[in-house]
Amino acid sequence: LKRAPAQGFLVPLCCVMAATHPGDAQMKEDPEQPLNPEEASSGIPHRLQQVGITWTFTLASLFLLLDFITLHVLLSGPTTWLSIHFAMLNNFFGTLQGWLWLQGFVVLGHWLLSVGATGMGLAGCGLKVLASACFCLQPMSGIDGFRLGAGFWWSNLAGILFFHAGNTLSVVDFAMSPPPGTDKEAGWLYPGNLPVTGMWFYWFATWVLIPANFLATEWGGDGASWVDGNGAAVQSLQYVGALLLLGGSVVYGVWCDALNLRRW
Repeated sequence: LKRAPAQGFLVPLCCVMAATHPGDAQMKEDPEQPLNPEEASSGIPHRLQQVGITWTFTLASLFLLLDFITLHVLLSGPTTWLSIHFAMLNNFFGTLQGWLWLQGFVVLGHWLLSVGATGMGLAGCGLKVLASACFCLQPMSGIDGFRLGAGFWWSNLAGILFFHAGNTLSVVDFAMSPPPGTDKEAGWLYPGNLPVTGMWFYWFATWVLIPANFLATEWGGDGASWVDGNGAAVQSLQYVGALLLLGGSVVYGVWCDALNLRRW
């Protein structure tokens, strides 16, 4: 049926910090002392790259959500002029979200290389680049008219599996190489722990989107999906997954002080 997200996305920003060397980013030593966003993000190398990646993934998550909404409007049979034209934007939103994920992970790969990332961090990012390319194929082939606009049946399923594999590598990488500034005693919202918190948002997002894709995929392109692709189960999983990706992007935005563009 339709696409799985990208989504995260995701070794995004978090796998980044897990992949750096301990001296690459410094937080306050005392977790009891509150840090303002500017102070907490001051040790992130090439911070504005992270800001750009954060905004890119935030937009990708929003367009993914619109992708799902227009899909279900389309499957429900739009009847008004507004709903018909809104549904016609489905492959447009799908293409945008795919390209945004792809752009974000390519830039993230550059950031990882520039800070001396671990091999596992780079591998996770590479899987997400591959996943993002798969996310582009379904809507772009749909725009071209393949399967009456439905596009390749397999590309979103492949994409979400690659995406989740990349997220899983990130989680393992965090366990083996904790990001600089983390403190296991300080809680999930401590500034130094936000990359880990954001990564869990992304991991759960792709975990939720995997069953959404398996249930709604039209196997072989002309086969029936396991359940109604417009049913409550698939819709719930898709919307929850997209919102978790958006939530993770917001967490990374707080981590890198994404609203502050005045400093490097």
